[in-house]
Amino acid sequence: MQPFCKACGQPIWGRCLNALNANWHPEHFVCAGCGRPIDAASFQMHQGAPYHIQCHTNLIAPRCAYCARPMTNTFLVDYWGTHFCPEHQREYPPCTYCGRLIPPQQLEQPPAEAIRCPVCRSTAIETAQDARPFFNNVKQWISSQGLVYNNLPLSLQICGKTRLAEMLQDRGPTHAHGATVSSTTYDHNGRAVYNEIKGVAVLRGLPATLFQGVTVHELGHVWLIIHNIQGQPQWAEEGFCELLSYRLYQALNTPESQYHIQSIEQNLDPIYGEGFRRIRHRAEQLGWPHFLEAVRTTRRLLL
Repeated sequence: MQPFCKACGQPIWGRCLNALNANWHPEHFVCAGCGRPIDAASFQMHQGAPYHIQCHTNLIAPRCAYCARPMTNTFLVDYWGTHFCPEHQREYPPCTYCGRLIPPQQLEQPPAEAIRCPVCRSTAIETAQDARPFFNNVKQWISSQGLVYNNLPLSLQICGKTRLAEMLQDRGPTHAHGATVSSTTYDHNGRAVYNEIKGVAVLRGLPATLFQGVTVHELGHVWLIIHNIQGQPQWAEEGFCELLSYRLYQALNTPESQYHIQSIEQNLDPIYGEGFRRIRHRAEQLGWPHFLEAVRTTRRLLL
């Protein structure tokens, strides 16, 4: 049977090239990149079109976000869709808050308390003035969730790592971004009779989205203290507060908040991760309003 060229539709007399389940005049099977014939035995495909190997490398292959080299073999992709060469994972430190790699030219000078990428630095909460609009938004949101604070003035401190560590001496090292500042009065039998809330403290320099999640978490602790929901297992209390942060991140619905949602969901920590999953499961069973009311009236998180 007479072969016909797929490109020009004419019969092929003489040399016939068979590729992509079709017949071609050799000069008509051309690279979609440079337009020249493909005379090599191997070629690359992209979106249904053939390319010389080198043309595909130069024009189509993804390029490393850090060194700009084409990546034709193994490469990595981070949560944010950034493609990069595997060796950069060993060369560059990750951002403390979002995991993006930071090449030397993007590192802060002088170094801050945390390793921060330019994206996280761009929204960092460094002062009380920076924090005020976000703190006001958080207070409005948490009120919309049904958490009542009995007219307590909710104050905020922005502090460094050293000061925060002093506040967290009795809370353990895993709770590193925020603290609830309170004092407890005990009777002669050693029973707690009065808790005074002095404020909420959040680490200086957090990116705005994380700052809001940490603030909500700490306000969860404040709510538990105000309503005398005390003596609960640590996993239950931290799980409840993590659930509040999780719900806020869902409400924000930004790429950054989705990142923190995934971090909470995948957290393997037996206190924060497993605690969150157990409390979320119970809240989903009852529905949020009923769950919150049950916690408030029974003064128990283990319903």
